[in-house]
Amino acid sequence: MLACSYANADHFFNDSKNSLWTRNYYYDRNYTEVSTTPALKEWAQGFIYSFESGYTATTIGFGLDIQAAAGFKLHADRDQTGAGLLPVDKVTREAADSYGEIGWTVKAKYQQTEVKAGTLMPFTPVIFSSRARLLPQTFRGVELKSKDIDNTNLTLGYVDKVNQRDSTNFENIRISTANGKFKAAETDSVYYGGFNYLFDKSNSIGFYTIKLDDIYQQHVFMSNNVIHLNDSLSLIPDLKYYINRADGKKLAGKVDNDLIAANFSLKHDTHAFSLGFLKSYGDTAFPYITGGEVLFFLDGISTDFLNPREDVFSIRYDYDFKNYISGLKGMVRYSEGHNIYLPNLGGTDLKEKETAFDIQYTVPEGKLKGLSVRARYALYDNDFASTAAFKPDHEFRLGIDYTWNF
Repeated sequence: MLACSYANADHFFNDSKNSLWTRNYYYDRNYTEVSTTPALKEWAQGFIYSFESGYTATTIGFGLDIQAAAGFKLHADRDQTGAGLLPVDKVTREAADSYGEIGWTVKAKYQQTEVKAGTLMPFTPVIFSSRARLLPQTFRGVELKSKDIDNTNLTLGYVDKVNQRDSTNFENIRISTANGKFKAAETDSVYYGGFNYLFDKSNSIGFYTIKLDDIYQQHVFMSNNVIHLNDSLSLIPDLKYYINRADGKKLAGKVDNDLIAANFSLKHDTHAFSLGFLKSYGDTAFPYITGGEVLFFLDGISTDFLNPREDVFSIRYDYDFKNYISGLKGMVRYSEGHNIYLPNLGGTDLKEKETAFDIQYTVPEGKLKGLSVRARYALYDNDFASTAAFKPDHEFRLGIDYTWNF
């Protein structure tokens, strides 16, 4: 009996993984119009330690994951805080010198089905853990993932709290109210789930749904494909159709939105050229959880491009410098939204536009393999009223990431 217990423990520890992810992040947003806050500038250093155990050698395997994260202020003047890297005192506007948190997740596995409970970092089209600042956004709840059905990835989950990227406390989950799109509302009951069916490694379809109790429901149908036109040329369509409606007591007010998100990429060797479209229908904006982004092709830096009735066109070019400098990649993108309906913020046919640049170098080999330096720059403009959440700006972000696995 004792030998059996030791054997179970061996799998728990011998199959475990330890890593330390370090992130140095500089954020600099300068507003181009007169504002009470002319700029947001924060610089911080983050550390995220992760322990992922193996599973006990029992019919149902059991395990434990631990994540410890800490952030440290390097620079943040009181009149320029609010970039989301550091917690900020609501009264003094001072950024914290440091902050940290520890998350625990218990897990169980049977065949190809895994259940986790505790601190979660979901990654689905309807809810996902944002890593767009210093420390990742986390949720508290239960999630099941299964691959027991052939060619199918199934996800089911329930979360009741969120720990935002610049916070150490779990709080209720809220709908984003940027630009006054919805009334402020929160819930401690969120259900989500869905599946991806893979025809092969390059072609799949899927469906996901989420319910923020008494706020909104969202459903998304999706298709991802890679069409090989010849040995060096591929067409990559990425299609999503969202249906958004109010739920229960409608605490955020009316939610009535359908959204088509379509992106078509043509890839040839080191070049990729993309055309993307967002087409919004209905009386309201697209709803999503505050503190994060929406997981589709258009990753706006200074805006979300999800206002009521907004139509968006985006053109993008990517280049891989691997023939000259292995590990270096660059991107430039222009996006424009029009037909925006915000009568309380300037009109019923408003516009916004963003030009974004992104360059990233990842060390491909050697002792520093995996060290990544990423710089992002964006120029954003709109004709909204000055009280809008998104204001014309120039924005620069610099991130240096490295992960030790041991």
